[in-house]
Amino acid sequence: MTAQTDDAGLRMSLLGRFEVRAGDDVIIDEVWHHRNAKALLKLLAVQRDRSLHREQVLDAFWASLNPSAAAANLRKILFDLRAEFTARQVKAQVVKIADDMVILSPEISLDIDEFRSCARAARFAQNRLDLYEQAIVLYRGDLLVEDRYAEWAEGPRRELRDLHNDLLIELSQLYAAAGKLELAAERLQRLLEADALNEDANRLMMRVYAEVGSRQKADRQYKSFRAALLREIGAAPSEETETLIRDILAGKVGRA
Repeated sequence: MTAQTDDAGLRMSLLGRFEVRAGDDVIIDEVWHHRNAKALLKLLAVQRDRSLHREQVLDAFWASLNPSAAAANLRKILFDLRAEFTARQVKAQVVKIADDMVILSPEISLDIDEFRSCARAARFAQNRLDLYEQAIVLYRGDLLVEDRYAEWAEGPRRELRDLHNDLLIELSQLYAAAGKLELAAERLQRLLEADALNEDANRLMMRVYAEVGSRQKADRQYKSFRAALLREIGAAPSEETETLIRDILAGKVGRA
């Protein structure tokens, strides 16, 4: 028999692969057959306060139905969730309705909250490279990749991706300032593989190449970035980037 699990044993992952765990047991994953129940968990989890008004939930899932039918569907979802968690001996009331608000239990651990918290700690500590590395490791992939076309996921996905990218740039800057140029280049390369048009990352990579005395690599990085910009969005690099590559090639930046 599965051991009883309290709220503190529940964890929901939304970065990369979606799943809900009670201790070591996977309760819900991305192939769980109760599609709308799973979608409700995701929708609530990406809200900053883990809640939405009941009418917002009904509109999100059943805008075309009459109110009574939509309300009946929501009750069915809540029943399915309670049944699933109860079968796993989970005591927590995972989703409840109070004062017309549909609420995800605040006791459930969310990986996106852990990632944000670790990012704040790294920035507060400023020069703690290990904290930056810990935050970056927690980002196991974009938010809810299986829901890439869901409008309600677009904003949180972009916010978390931007935070991850900014952390990589900040960590690379710290490594470069510490003279650890190879590590700086590795972190920048990870970012550029996912976001080749990130101008800050391209510019920093050019500086890193210049600092190790490789103007040719810096020039190739610039030309590759310029070509990608033109090809993808029909734009040119900023004046800051243009000035940087001129200074690098003139020997004003980096080692000779």
